This record gives sequence, C-alpha cells and structure tokens, in this order.
Amino acid sequence: MLSLLHKVNQLVQEEKILKREKERRGENYNIFEVMHAQGDEVYTHSAIIASLLNPMWNHGCKSTFLKIFVDHLKESLPNVDFSFDTDLEKCHVYVEYNIGNISSEKESGGRIDIIIQSEKRDKAIIIENKIYADDQEKQLYRYKNYAQTHYKSYILLYLTLDGHVPSNDSTSGDMFSMEEGKDFYCIDYKSFIRDWLISCKEKAASSPVVRETITQYYNLILKLTNQDMEKSTREKLVDLLANKDNIAAMFKIRSVHFDVLNKICNTTLKGQVQEIANELKMVCTCSTTDWSKQYSHFFFSKPEWKHFWIGFEFMGNDLKNFNYGVRYISQLDKENAKDEYKEISRRLGGKHNEWWASYKPFKDPDWKDDVVFEHLFDDTIKTEIMNNVKEICKDLEGIDL
Repeated sequence: MLSLLHKVNQLVQEEKILKREKERRGENYNIFEVMHAQGDEVYTHSAIIASLLNPMWNHGCKSTFLKIFVDHLKESLPNVDFSFDTDLEKCHVYVEYNIGNISSEKESGGRIDIIIQSEKRDKAIIIENKIYADDQEKQLYRYKNYAQTHYKSYILLYLTLDGHVPSNDSTSGDMFSMEEGKDFYCIDYKSFIRDWLISCKEKAASSPVVRETITQYYNLILKLTNQDMEKSTREKLVDLLANKDNIAAMFKIRSVHFDVLNKICNTTLKGQVQEIANELKMVCTCSTTDWSKQYSHFFFSKPEWKHFWIGFEFMGNDLKNFNYGVRYISQLDKENAKDEYKEISRRLGGKHNEWWASYKPFKDPDWKDDVVFEHLFDDTIKTEIMNNVKEICKDLEGIDL
C-alpha cells in the first residue's frame, strides 16, 4: 500500500504543476468563488439556470438553451410520458415562484425554485433545486398538489449535485406518498446540468460574453461535483488503481476517507481555533467530534456576551456549506435580544434566520478536496478565521452582545 500511495502522490504533484500552469494563465479565476456564491441555491444556481432557460432574457440566444434542456430531458428520461410541445420562444420562466403561503398542515403553498410554463400556462416543468439545503416537510408533495390543479401536463424534477432521491418527509402527505419515476424524477448537476452546459457553450460560440459566463459556471459545477481533476491525471490515476494488485488498497483507503478528515478537524482545526481564542482573549466552544454531521460548529465568545456568539458552522453534511456569522446563544435570547438582532443584521448584512442574525459563506465553503486541507495545514484557514472574527468584533462595537 505504501508503494501505491507513493505513486498516487507522484500523480498529485503532477496535477499541482498543471494547476499552477492554469493559474498562471488565469484559467482558475472564477467570479462565483470571488463572490463566495458557490453554494447559493437561489441567487447563484437557480438564477443562472433560469436565466439561460428564459427565452426572453438578455443573453440573445432566445430559446436555444431551453430547447437543449428539453431535448436533453427527453433523452435522459426516455420512458416518461411528458409532452412539452409548445412555442419555446413564448415560454415563461420564473425563479422562486410563489404558490401561496404554506398551510398549517404543510399540504399547500411555498416557493418553487424554477418553473417553466408554456405560452398558455397549461404545461409546466417544475424544478426543485437542492445544493446543500435540507428538504422541507411535504415540499415536493405541495408542489405536486399545486401542479395537479393548475396544469394539464407537467413534470416535477428534483435537482441535486449527485442525483439522490428526496427524503420521505418531502414526498409523503396525508393523501398519498410520491414515487420516483412516477410522481417526480431525479436529475443531477454531475452529468445532466454539466452536459447541458457543454451544449450551451457550443451554441454560444459566437457570443463571447455569454459563452465565457457559461464557462465560468460550468467550471464551478465541475468543482462542486469533484470533477475538476485534469483529464490526463484522472486517466493515469484510473489506470493505476484499476488492477488486481491495487483494487483492495483503493477500497481500504476509500473506507477511511471521512475518518481521516474527521481526525484532522479534531486535531489541527480544533487546535488552531483554540489558538485564535487565546490570542484574542476569547472563549472557544467546540463540542463537535463527528464533523461529517450537519451543523458541526465552533463558537467564539467573551464572558460579558450574554445573548450572542460568533459562530462558524457547516450547515450541510460532510463538511459542506461552511458559514460564519453571529447567532443567538439560546432559545431565550430570541425573546430578550430582538433589537440587538436587528442591529447586528443591519450592520453585518448577509443572510439571517431565526438563530443567525447574520451569516455569510466562508472563503472555503466546501471542505472536500486536498486544497482546502492544505490551506488548513499551512495556517491559511486559521488566518482567515481570525480575520473574520476580528472584522465582526470591529463592526459590532457598541452593541451589547
């Protein structure tokens, strides 16, 4: 196994050289990463996908991208009895489409991530887009109820990074439980959206601004779906592992993947955040031991802070969707510090919810590749965390936390 690891490491070093060459040429520059918008479902992914699908948008390609999407959908789901025979030039495309307030029984209402309606609004393609967010209770069930009463023909798509199925909580209601392949269909970013974007890039060849925007988004999708390895390196790695001498070692290494990352977080990361707390004369709270679980976190506070602390949290499973900001300490603080919550939200901006007065994506929001952990080992992430804490403290001067 040591010999195998040595050979793999040689390929890793070759990959780093290739990536440095790409970086020198500016090919690694990505506007979505600059804006820390990699995992934003609504304002990045749904917005971009919907804008490309919208024939009335200002990309100048009319219904070209929508036609590619519909054709690709028919190819991917050949046995689906769904007709979207309509004038694509006159289709209506919406993001966060409001179908009413969510009822007390959660049987109706909500906001559909992306919806494509025919000219007469009697046919629809409904897309529920999930990057890292959890399914809501009866979410797809509500959308199906809406579609059944508003469209003669429709298809309900569940879009995720890897094509996994939704939870039973999302698809089960009081009247029935939904079935994959009948009531909804799963599509993914890893292949479906990737291939659609490749075709879109080809059609946008004569529109350089549109083409390069699609390219940037395409590169982001490759990274989010762990497909950004250089093709030559990937082929060499596959050849190395795909033989009888190395296959057992490959499965052994794969089986301890998250155990390795978990140990690094429990040693290196925890040690670094404690060093930050000591240097800033703060208290660090970190009870997490299994970092693969959703909402794994660590918090910084001071003895005089009674209602809020500065938090860093993986809002997704498996070290994904890492955010930082200011949140309530306890349920009681939601009642006792409402004014302070509003002021924190105003000063810091970003997003907020019932617990967080403000939160924003960390510079490295998804800890799933070697680059992030190299940043952890060389103190880059430690420096970023410290700067985030200092910046928040400075911005919130004068507020009784």
